[in-house]
Amino acid sequence: MTEHRISLLNFYEQLPVAVYVCNRNDELVEYNLAAASLFGVTPLTGSRDWYPSFKILDHEGHQIGTGHRPVTNAIKTNPGSHRRELRFRLPDGTDRYILVSSVAIRDGAGDYDGAIHTLSDITAQHSSESQQSLLAAIVDSSEDAIIGKDLDGNITSWNRGAERIFGYTAAEAIGQHVNLIIPEERLAEETRIIKAIREGKKVEHFETIRRTKAGKAIPISLTISPVRDASGRITGASKIARDITRQKQVEEQVIAYTSHLEDMVAQRTAELDQALQKERELGQLKSRFVSMASHEFRTPLSSVKLSASLIEKYAQPYADQHIAKHVSKIKNSVNDLSAILGDFLSLEKLESGKINVSLTEFDLPEFCQETTGEMQLLAKPGQQMVYRHSGTSDRVILDQHLLKNCLHNLLSNAIKYSGENTLIRLDTELNTEECRLSVADQGIGIPEADKPHLFSAFFRAGNTGTIQGTGLGLNIVARYASLMGGSVDFESRCGQGTTFSLYFPQPPYQ
Repeated sequence: MTEHRISLLNFYEQLPVAVYVCNRNDELVEYNLAAASLFGVTPLTGSRDWYPSFKILDHEGHQIGTGHRPVTNAIKTNPGSHRRELRFRLPDGTDRYILVSSVAIRDGAGDYDGAIHTLSDITAQHSSESQQSLLAAIVDSSEDAIIGKDLDGNITSWNRGAERIFGYTAAEAIGQHVNLIIPEERLAEETRIIKAIREGKKVEHFETIRRTKAGKAIPISLTISPVRDASGRITGASKIARDITRQKQVEEQVIAYTSHLEDMVAQRTAELDQALQKERELGQLKSRFVSMASHEFRTPLSSVKLSASLIEKYAQPYADQHIAKHVSKIKNSVNDLSAILGDFLSLEKLESGKINVSLTEFDLPEFCQETTGEMQLLAKPGQQMVYRHSGTSDRVILDQHLLKNCLHNLLSNAIKYSGENTLIRLDTELNTEECRLSVADQGIGIPEADKPHLFSAFFRAGNTGTIQGTGLGLNIVARYASLMGGSVDFESRCGQGTTFSLYFPQPPYQ
């Protein structure tokens, strides 16, 4: 090797780029250290194919064969150097983008005598360019306005979204101050925004008004971020502006509709309040009427009952069956009407909260014997009332008045809905924990379909026929029992009779 060639090789070794020297047959003759480390694989000398395990692809992705060497062919016929970007696919499947620069070596006659090739790895640059191209495509196709500006507020970039929203073309906008689209009364916003950007702050979802080329004011939502150079220095700002005209219209519609609903609700509430007040007044009037009627009707009824008893006494010497029959009807009707008035009066007191519970201790068997004795006088011919007590005690703590009312209702129903010559039982059981009172009859019973509604006010079973009643008695019994901390239930079969049971805890709930 000549001294000149040795000096060239020494020079190549000092270069940071990979250098490959080929002879006139395009076979690799020499390479430097950078070439040996470029791919981590030693190139093959004496061959046209330096890296047999690699695939080489052109810009369009077509594979380049050993016999087709576009750069070498170019320098053989044309003076000067030639450059071309190629893609090397490594055995592991990864791609490396390489910039190939080649220059021909010529002999004294000017004929082709070989070539010097340099290979530079531009994979990172290529990736960056691809990302920038992708980003540029995204920015260009965005429906939002994406605007770049420097720290003095001058517009440096303007995408198609900005053209569509504001009406200015990129040629019209770039180089202009961003005040181009800011209404005069909002210029102070830009000062605050630039100040925030200089401090490295991001402004997100800032709603404001901007002006189009046609002078129309539109509501927009702004997101503004600082733009930094490679050294991290803030050089400008990127602004994303979204037209929220439709959103604002929807919000206004929602507000208007909400206001309309509120007006409707207020109007309906006022109507309901008025109706409630009228209902309350009507309820008070009804309560006063029921109370007055119940009290006022009792006096003439007492007179009718007394007169009937006197007629019965004075008619005894005549022994007239017709007189006795009609006097009995009068007395029974008076008793029925008195019971109805009593039910209405009890209901009125319950509805108005006038019932006061007065718990006292008393002898339960004595109380029940007295009650059954009173009700026996109202029994039908042949009906017998039997009382039985069991348990560990005779003394109970309850409200005597309310309990008597409950028993009167239950025993009265047993009499009404049972035939002549039947048995009516009252059983009581008292211990330290509970008091139970049961009234059992052999009457018509309760249909299955009517059982769920039996304790509802004014409800009467479908099989009561012409038997008089208000449908209030059992409702009153249940409510009186509840006032004393107790409960009521029943068992019944049509045609076989019914048993009602009252349960009260002992001692009672206070």
